[in-house]
Amino acid sequence: MDFGSMLDDSFAYAKEGVWERWTRWIILILIMIIFPLILGYMVRIYRGEKPAPEPGDWWALFVDGLKLLVVQIVYLAPVILLVILAFIPLISTLVTAGVFSESFSSMSDSQMERWLDSHPELISQLLVTGGFMVLLLLVAVILAIIITFFSFLGVVRFARTRSISEAFNFSAILAHISRIGWINYIIALIAITIIGYIFSMILNFFSFIPIVGIFIELFVMGILYVPFTLFSARFSALVYEAGEEKPPQLSGQTGISPDSL
Repeated sequence: MDFGSMLDDSFAYAKEGVWERWTRWIILILIMIIFPLILGYMVRIYRGEKPAPEPGDWWALFVDGLKLLVVQIVYLAPVILLVILAFIPLISTLVTAGVFSESFSSMSDSQMERWLDSHPELISQLLVTGGFMVLLLLVAVILAIIITFFSFLGVVRFARTRSISEAFNFSAILAHISRIGWINYIIALIAITIIGYIFSMILNFFSFIPIVGIFIELFVMGILYVPFTLFSARFSALVYEAGEEKPPQLSGQTGISPDSL
């Protein structure tokens, strides 16, 4: 895989999609408010449409976006469930101990120290529930990494096949990754993760500006989110295409001359 060419192609795709196309850019910013529409637009990019398509056929975009949202939720559900389960015992212990009560919150520091000294069992309970929480969160992180290996191609597979069930055809996805090459695939995932992290860092930078920082961050996010969406969706499509099965080549030596037919 030529990652340089893929990144250049994705960048050029995003630039061509919005640069000097202000009407399209503004429309795509606006449809982020109706979230399934921007997801539906991503589906069209996943399908390999080039150059970036004009937004339109709104009902089809909405339906495709809802389907993609379902795929994403199903993939994320196990991780979300584990995170929730991780915090339940800890929160339950604190609630039972009355830590969230109004009387506890009104205590002074010295009163809290005396209260904790009178509840030595709470410390051991917190250590157990805290350890359980850390363990489940660690499992959730590992599970999230495993899920990413499947979901990254799964969403594109859904778009190409137009079938939600195909997004979870794990054997087909594994075969697809094998054709790409595991090392190449891992490098692609790391590359898009790093780029996404840099994008987030750029946005978070503005949040440190006093008072107006949050407004600047929202404004910049509104402007940059669209080209980043085009870039990342195009990159996903290119990674998927790198593992598509090639049609068999017909041999030039068939032993049959056209003149003999």
